[in-house]
Amino acid sequence: MNRKWIATLCVFVSVQCLSWLDSGVLGTGYVNTVAADEYEAFTEPYRRINVSSSEMGVITDLKVREGDEVRQGQVLAQLEDSLLRKTLEVSRAAKDAVGGKTAAEAEVVIREQQVQSYRRLSTQGNATPRELERAESDHQQALARLQSVTEELNVRALEYQRVICQLEQRRILSPADGVVVSLAKEAGEFVSPTDPVLLQLVQLDRLKAVFSVPLRRIDRLSEGQTVVVRVGGSRRPVVGTLEHISPVANAESGTIRVRVILDNQKKDLRSGVVCWLDLEASARSLESKRARVGANLLSPAVR
Repeated sequence: MNRKWIATLCVFVSVQCLSWLDSGVLGTGYVNTVAADEYEAFTEPYRRINVSSSEMGVITDLKVREGDEVRQGQVLAQLEDSLLRKTLEVSRAAKDAVGGKTAAEAEVVIREQQVQSYRRLSTQGNATPRELERAESDHQQALARLQSVTEELNVRALEYQRVICQLEQRRILSPADGVVVSLAKEAGEFVSPTDPVLLQLVQLDRLKAVFSVPLRRIDRLSEGQTVVVRVGGSRRPVVGTLEHISPVANAESGTIRVRVILDNQKKDLRSGVVCWLDLEASARSLESKRARVGANLLSPAVR
């Protein structure tokens, strides 16, 4: 009888304790510190770029190291280009060779003078129509030769510009502002079409965090909305912008991926730390903003 009574008492106490835990009666030390309307993720670089080379060749100079901050358009590496520089000199010489054009222009002047002379003689009856036609034909041929030489010089100028572009492609430029986080190649190594990556660059002036939000909460969110994100172990509140809501839900978890952007111009937020999307604080912030906008729309007399 005593054993039965003791067992019944134990069950009653267990149920009561569970009830107290759920209601928070036993104190905050036993209650989950994360609110029910918060969703966890990790901060990430806004962009992660594998900088590659469109040309193959040996790296003669690697101008950055891990941790360096770079600007868009900054030279990151240089490929071997001695042969192209010689080709550029040949192209420049060919482009600047105008002797053929000068000779063709002189011939055009002579042929034109001959035509004028035969026309005067023809009006005086001292030249036959056949002689005049031959002079005009020679003039047209001289014009054609001048046109041919001019077109050839234009092609040489384009060839010169092409070599300049090829030389530019031997320089690897930064596609964006960011920080170098890893090097895949060193000076002296060969860059091939099958292995073109030189380094990895991350953009840290903005961070992103991708949260999985339950379907029942998604109606409270919209793209472009200002939200509150708590970052790191100190749960520092940071204002972010909801950049994208996935149009497709995850059927297994019943959630939708939401991407939030955090401004990090001061570089005071670290990438790769835990963060929480606080929907309750975001809703309060949105309501406060709407209230301020509504107050500003009122006239001074109404206020």
